[in-house]
Amino acid sequence: MAAAVAASLTGSLTAVSADRAVAAPAKLADDFNGDGYRDLAVGMPGTTVSGKEGAGAVLLTFGSARGLTGKHVYITQNSTGVPGTAGYQDFFGSSIASGDLNGDGYADLLVGSEGDTTSGTSGNGSVTVLWGGTSPLRSGLALPAGDSYSGRMFGADIAVGDFTGDSAPDIAVSGQTSLWLYSGTFTRTKAPAGLDVGDPDYTGSWNLAAGDFNGDGKDELAVVQQKATLVYGQNDQTTDADSFTVQAHLAGGDRVAAGDLNGDGRDDLAVALADPRLNPNGLTDPSHKSGYVTVRYGDRAVTGGLAPTGQVFHQDTAGIPGTDESDDHFGASLAIADITGDHRAELAIGVPYESFGRTVRAGDVLVLRGSAHGLTTTSAARYSQDTPGVPGSTENNDVFGSQVRLADFNRDGKADLAVTAPHEDHGNGALWQLRGTSTKVSTSNVSVFGPKDYNVASGSGIGDTLLG
Repeated sequence: MAAAVAASLTGSLTAVSADRAVAAPAKLADDFNGDGYRDLAVGMPGTTVSGKEGAGAVLLTFGSARGLTGKHVYITQNSTGVPGTAGYQDFFGSSIASGDLNGDGYADLLVGSEGDTTSGTSGNGSVTVLWGGTSPLRSGLALPAGDSYSGRMFGADIAVGDFTGDSAPDIAVSGQTSLWLYSGTFTRTKAPAGLDVGDPDYTGSWNLAAGDFNGDGKDELAVVQQKATLVYGQNDQTTDADSFTVQAHLAGGDRVAAGDLNGDGRDDLAVALADPRLNPNGLTDPSHKSGYVTVRYGDRAVTGGLAPTGQVFHQDTAGIPGTDESDDHFGASLAIADITGDHRAELAIGVPYESFGRTVRAGDVLVLRGSAHGLTTTSAARYSQDTPGVPGSTENNDVFGSQVRLADFNRDGKADLAVTAPHEDHGNGALWQLRGTSTKVSTSNVSVFGPKDYNVASGSGIGDTLLG
């Protein structure tokens, strides 16, 4: 049941009774108001709502010719038109994804609540679809999710892609013991029933990334958990969800991102094992418990579309600034997009537990350049709050780099870097925007947004999750 508290809307958006009809699907999977600029959804799953600790909230902040600004929409499960009711440890915003599901020309937002109590079952989890429009996120529906049970954590992660090859977006949702695929027609009042396509031999809260690894025009789905990465794909000459099956098994990890790093028209896959000490994947750890990232490149000749071997990066890799230190959490966040506009994507790697002298867990971000031969450590650069031009200063437990997102927020053809530090200023959290240029991420005109900019309470933990 939709709750009665109105969503807070900051900026000059005008409320309308019905969204403008648009003939073609949205050109951008993250343009929620149809103005031609990419927007950014920022999760605060641990925030308190109406006295309910950990109920969770999501901010939608809008792109513009100046990039991201303070203009935003604030959404909880108590917002008018949003299904459900804010509850204790629902963790609304624990995962976020987007795509134009109903083909009306506006991106729609999918929000996971992995702790949500549904059908009277604690921790069952839920996923809410919030519809885009000229005044976005004013209505939505909950995805059907089959049987309920405690600790299911449905909505642990979400990915959107054309998995079945029907030229329409599909949704993949992970949980503690399941992987659901939603393929078919979405309307504002009805979603496809969904099907559990998970491999029963593998359980765990899976991290997801969609990408066309073999270049056939259909997306594959990388499902990453501690012991294995499963690559799902659609069987040849089929479009039904039953034929979406495991095509390849690769080494496991705990974070994942996909994008075209070498400009060959096929997506590549980066899988991080950010915490080898607590989450060993059974392989030799080259990083001395600091964390490492393995990059595999798209290959049309390989089943599943990904080369069986790849490049491995950690802080002792030649050309990467820094040194492997235990529990740095190198790779705790990943993002891939083209920063320089050369049609080869870069990889941003969050290192939120990086320490600077006696300042512990201050955090930073490493950016590696893409090239025709794949990722290179040439011109590798790191960014922290001690980097000249970046507002703030490194402090204990800021965890700068907890989340990263690369997207062209100002429509200049170059992806900008969004970075969060959810523990900044004793748990207030903050979001930084560093602009992309033809040569690198720039530290000129860096923007930072905190609780006052978004009109949220202190201790909200801004940026615990990001659209990705």
